Amino acid sequence: MNGLSYLLDTNTIIGLLKGNNEAISILSGISLPACGFSAITRMELLSYPDLTMDEEQAINSLLDRMTHLARRMVSR
Repeated sequence: MNGLSYLLDTNTIIGLLKGNNEAISILSGISLPACGFSAITRMELLSYPDLTMDEEQAINSLLDRMTHLARRMVSR
C-alpha cells in the first residue's frame, strides 16, 4: 500500500484553507500525507485571478503536506 487513501478536490481544499467547519470535520483525524490532489486541482487553486501572495503561500504550504498525484505517478 502506498499510504494514499484520499483524493481531495478543489472545493474541499478551499474549504480547509478558509477554515470551513464542515471540511475540517470531514477530514478530522486524517493525516494530510494520506491525501492526494491532482494537477488540475493545483492549477485551479493557483489560477484564481485575484490570488494574493499570502493566499498562494497558504495553498502551497497545504499542498506540500499532501501527495501530488502527477509527480507521484511519474516517479514510479
